[in-house]
Amino acid sequence: MEEVIEKLSAINAKKVFVQFPEGLKLKIQDIAKKLEKNGFETYLCLESTWGACDIREDEAKRLKCDAIVHIAHSNFGVKSEIPGIYYDYFLNGNPVPILEKEFPKLENYQKIGLVTSLQFIPATKKVKEFLESKGKKIFMSKSPLEKYEGQMLGCRTGSGIALENKVDAFLCVSAGKFYGLGLAIDTSKPLLNLDLERCEIYSIDDVRMKVRKIREWNRQVLKEAKKVGFLISWKRGQMFGNPSSLKKKLEKEGKDVYILAMDEISQQKLEGLKLDIVISFACPRISTDDQEKYKIPMLNYYDILGK
Repeated sequence: MEEVIEKLSAINAKKVFVQFPEGLKLKIQDIAKKLEKNGFETYLCLESTWGACDIREDEAKRLKCDAIVHIAHSNFGVKSEIPGIYYDYFLNGNPVPILEKEFPKLENYQKIGLVTSLQFIPATKKVKEFLESKGKKIFMSKSPLEKYEGQMLGCRTGSGIALENKVDAFLCVSAGKFYGLGLAIDTSKPLLNLDLERCEIYSIDDVRMKVRKIREWNRQVLKEAKKVGFLISWKRGQMFGNPSSLKKKLEKEGKDVYILAMDEISQQKLEGLKLDIVISFACPRISTDDQEKYKIPMLNYYDILGK
């Protein structure tokens, strides 16, 4: 926190707009108090914040804030006129008791690729030490977009992909399946989750296969679809692909295409529209993690490219 305060002071910030993930809501008032005690008028953003791609610059401007503090997310280059300060915010967790109990699940893998999310960087160092003490060969890499070795973003799994040909399996240190599933979809090696919330190690290969089957099915749905909706978010860091170009291509195939623009994509906003399928040009994880929330088949832009 001291580093954040130093950076805010260096740019003479007075009013700060704070964005944070839902998981930190129980702690956010304590963080706000620390900022206030150091002389910063603090505005807590209660809209969902999905990552560093989700910068609420326009809202911060309207409130006349002169800095944005992004908590628990890493800066990966999304430009903003208002200065952005990124606060790593590591979560404490001791993975060693879990590893001691669950180690038999790793015995068949000698070469293990270790990946994690930002919050669990310290815990991942302990995992690496433990596994190496048991004779395992551990591989980690650092993507140009990430700050730490082994770190992945939800939509960018380069630090894991770089290891695929070197390892027998991946182990993702996290809480829940979100980060591990991102890498599982992008690779084919076995992926196990060391879940610090559930205190166990488990495979998510079954989820990978389910997602891939749904994606292939929806590709076939698109071939027969007559009415297609493009889901466009105006979030600064969630604008992918070229909707205009794909619209022309699909219209030449005889399809009706509707460009649907919004801030946050949700099923509720699609109610009442007659569509056979929708294609998301926003966060690519929407079409994998949230598929069951939507009544309409969904693909993301990268699925159209065959990735």
